[in-house]
Amino acid sequence: MHISEGILTGPSVVATTLGGAVVLIWGARSMSRFVKEQPSRRALLGMAGAFIFLVSLIPIPAFTGTTSHPCGTPLAGILLGPGIGAALAALALLLQASFFAHGGFSSLGANTLSLGLLGAGIAWLVFAGGRRMGLPIWAAAGLAGLLGDVATYIGTGGLLATHLAFVAPDPQYGFLQYLGVIYAGYAPTQSLIAVGEMVVTGYAVHAIYRQRPEVLVSLGVIGKKAVAAAAMLMVLLVTTPMLVPAALAQAPAEAVEQPAEADEGFLGMDEAVNEAIAEEAGAPASDPFINIEAMGDVWNTVLLGAGGVCGFIIGRWWHLLFGAGKAQDDGGASGS
Repeated sequence: MHISEGILTGPSVVATTLGGAVVLIWGARSMSRFVKEQPSRRALLGMAGAFIFLVSLIPIPAFTGTTSHPCGTPLAGILLGPGIGAALAALALLLQASFFAHGGFSSLGANTLSLGLLGAGIAWLVFAGGRRMGLPIWAAAGLAGLLGDVATYIGTGGLLATHLAFVAPDPQYGFLQYLGVIYAGYAPTQSLIAVGEMVVTGYAVHAIYRQRPEVLVSLGVIGKKAVAAAAMLMVLLVTTPMLVPAALAQAPAEAVEQPAEADEGFLGMDEAVNEAIAEEAGAPASDPFINIEAMGDVWNTVLLGAGGVCGFIIGRWWHLLFGAGKAQDDGGASGS
């Protein structure tokens, strides 16, 4: 879920960019500590970053005539922590804005806050809280994947609604009404995507737990106290169901129906909902600075395939890049 280039302006850009920068600095420090403990973890960071980049870029057609994509950040948040997950999301978003016309440079901070901080952070809290409450690891991970996605959509809609209601030159509705319109546009497609992410995240963490439980132990995923996480989880579960219906109740009926229209075929949710609503408020998206996506799906496929091959090569033979002797020593120490 991306906010496109040019929609956010003025104080919205300043505030979200500063927020995204703070998150990125926090994540960079977390990554530094993460690698310093075991240098062999560099490959894991690379694989997680590639996973977020690919998963959050692949379009999935929906029955509504739109396409959308999973987030990828909930799994990264569970395994690596919220700071690292958010920082990796910021790097993935930067590449997507640079070469694929997804998101934008002016909205990079906002997208980092929603996809990175909320997607990875809420998933981490939910997983830790679920484990603390005694949920099986597959159930805790699945719930984390679901609510991590939902938190991303809520955050994106909240940031967009705030800008359109208070900063855009020609707002059509109030803040709660904008929330209702945006969430109503998201719901038919994003709810199914969130369920899919729930299944994939739950299966992935459960598979690691069954095959290599020592990996989860070494990452601190298993065996951590999470009293605070459990408390924050309960706050999330209580407040979110109250916010969304209240926003939907405020949305004008004629505006709720508009985002679902897709006469031009399969449109991305960023175009069908975010850009359409923003344009009505006098905050149209601008053309991307670099639009490789305009060259067609074949070129996108080539780039995605090249990225996947490079990621596999680095993940398989990373020790040749970072030093075989050191990697073997670290691997032996971690395995004992």
